[in-house]
Amino acid sequence: MTVSNESTAAPETRQVALEDVKPSSAIHADVLASEVVERKHLDGTVDLVDVRAIGGDIDQMPPGYFGSIHFLGTVVAISLGAICAYLSWVMPANTLGLINESIGPSPNINWVATSWTLGNSISYLLFGRLSDIFGRRWLTIAANALTLVACIVAGTASRVDALIAANTLNGFAAAVQLSFPLLLGELVANKHRGPISALVFLAVTPFGVFGPAFARLFILNTAAGWRWNFYLGIIFSGITTLLLFFFYHPPRYSQLHVQGKSSWQQVKELDHGGLFLLVAGTVLFLVGLSWGGQVYPWRSAEVVCTIVIGGLCLIAFGLYEEEFVVKGHGLMPPRIFKNTGFSAVVVTSTVGGMVYYSMSVLWPTILAGVYTTDTMDIGWKSSVQGGGTILGQVIGAVGLSYIPKVKWQAIGTSAGAAAFFAALASMNTGNEAQIIVMGILASACVGWVDNIGFVGVSLLFEPEDIGLVFGVLGSIRTLGGAVAQALYVSVLTNKLTHYLPKYVVPAAIESGLPESSLKALFAAITTGNFGSVPGITPDIIAAVSAQVKHAYLSSFRVVFLATIPFGTILLVASFWVPNFDQFLHLNVAKRLQFKGRSHEQEQRETS
Repeated sequence: MTVSNESTAAPETRQVALEDVKPSSAIHADVLASEVVERKHLDGTVDLVDVRAIGGDIDQMPPGYFGSIHFLGTVVAISLGAICAYLSWVMPANTLGLINESIGPSPNINWVATSWTLGNSISYLLFGRLSDIFGRRWLTIAANALTLVACIVAGTASRVDALIAANTLNGFAAAVQLSFPLLLGELVANKHRGPISALVFLAVTPFGVFGPAFARLFILNTAAGWRWNFYLGIIFSGITTLLLFFFYHPPRYSQLHVQGKSSWQQVKELDHGGLFLLVAGTVLFLVGLSWGGQVYPWRSAEVVCTIVIGGLCLIAFGLYEEEFVVKGHGLMPPRIFKNTGFSAVVVTSTVGGMVYYSMSVLWPTILAGVYTTDTMDIGWKSSVQGGGTILGQVIGAVGLSYIPKVKWQAIGTSAGAAAFFAALASMNTGNEAQIIVMGILASACVGWVDNIGFVGVSLLFEPEDIGLVFGVLGSIRTLGGAVAQALYVSVLTNKLTHYLPKYVVPAAIESGLPESSLKALFAAITTGNFGSVPGITPDIIAAVSAQVKHAYLSSFRVVFLATIPFGTILLVASFWVPNFDQFLHLNVAKRLQFKGRSHEQEQRETS
C-alpha cells in the first residue's frame, strides 16, 4: 500500500507497510485494501484519505467520467439548487411592499429579506466546515429538502411572521445551494472551476435577472400572486433533492477518514462553544441594526444594548477561536487570515456582497420613489441590478481561468464599482436612462470582482480545507451584506423622515391643503391612496408628488454617497488580490463515487 502526501504544487509519496495501518472499525476494511493519501488540515489534524476519493490529473481520470450520467446529473442538480436559492431571495426581496399589502401590513416586512441573509451567513460557515469533515452528500441533500419544507410554509403563510420564519430556513439552505463553486469546483480541474461556476450562473439567469418582473407578473396575473415565488421553489427543490439522491455521490466519510475517528466522536469534538457565540452574536447584532431608527430610536437602550452585546459575542467568537480551539475542528481558525491573498478576497467579496444584497432591496424603491409607479415597469427595470451582477459574475468566473493577471482585473473592476456607485448620487428625475446604464455597469463591476474571490478562494488552500475557507468567505460576505442592507435601509428611512416633512408640508400648504389634513396626507403618501385626504385636489396631489420625488432624490443621494468609504476599502483591498495563474493546473481534487463504487468498477460492469 502507498501513502502519499499531496500538496497543490508538488505531490510527494512514501511507502508504508499495510500492517502499519490498522482499521478501527469494520467500516474501513474495504478502504484499507487500497492506497491512501495522508492529508494534513489547517487545524493540524491528519487524515488518511482513500485515493479513490482523489481525482488526480485530468489526463488520468477514467474515460467517459465527465460525460457520465452521474457527473452530468450532479451538474444539473446543483444548478437547479442554485435556482432555488435565487427564487427565495430575488423575487421576495424585490416585492416586499406588495407582499406586505397582501398579508400585512407589518413593520417587520424587511425582515423577510434580513432573515434570509441571517440564516445564510450562519449556514455558510457550518456547511463548509462540516462537509469537509463528514462529507458533502447528505448535507447537500438535507439542505434542498429543507428548502422544500420552507417553501411549503412560505407558500401557505397568512402572516408576515410566518414568512420571516420560512425565509430564515430558505436562507439557511441557500448557503449550501450557492456553494456550487465548492460542490462542482472540486469535481473538475482547477483551471475549469471558473467556467463550471459560470455555467451555473448562466443557468440561474432567468430568475436572477428577470425574477423581479416574474414576481410582479405572478402578482398581477394569478390568483396565488406572490405565493408563486415559493410554489416554484417547491417544484425545483423537489426535483433537485431527487437528482442529488440518485446522482451526487462525493467521497464518503469512511474514505475521508481511513482508520479515523467515528462520526459520533467527530460530532462530540465539534466547536460547540464557537457555534453558540457565532449564532448569538450574529442574531443579536443584526436584530439591533434592523431596530435602529425604525422600531426604536438609534440611541435607545434596546438598540444600543442589542448591538453591543451582539458585537461582543462576535469579538468573543474570534478570541475563542484563537485562544481555546488550539487544535481540532474550529469553525473559523484565525490562522487562515495570515494568508494575505485570502484576506484580500474576503474583503473584496464582502464589499461586493454588501452592495448586491442591499441594492436588491433598494433598487425597486429607487424606481418607485423617483421614476415610475407602474408595477411591471418597476419589475423590468429592477432586472438591471441582477442582470448586471450576473453578467459580471460570468465574466469574472471565466476571466479567473482565461484572462491573465487577475490582480489587475480586481483593481480595475473595484475602481469601476466605486466610481459608478458614487456617480449614482447624481440621479434626478430627468436622467433615468443614465442611471440605469450606470446601475448596470456598477453591478457588473461588483459581480466581476466578487466572483474572483467567490470562485477563486478555494484555489488558495489544499483540497482538504476548501470547504472551511469557502464557508468562512461566504459567511463573512453574507453577514456584510446583511449589515449593509440594514445600514442603507436605515439611512434611507432616517433621511426620508427628515426630507418628506421638509419638502412636502410647505408645498401642500401653499397649494391649499388645510393643516388639519397633514396627518392624513402622510398616511396617503405611504399607501398611495389620496382619496381619503380632506381637502385634497389634483393640484395639491401634483405638488405633493413632485416634492415626494424631491425627498426621495435627496435621500438616495445620501445613500449612494455613503457607498464611497466602502468603495475605497474595496479598491485598496484589490491591490492584495493574488494572481491565480500558478493555481490553474489540471488537477482534479475529488471524484464522484457512483453509489460507493469507483468509476472504473462501473465501467467494467457495463462493458
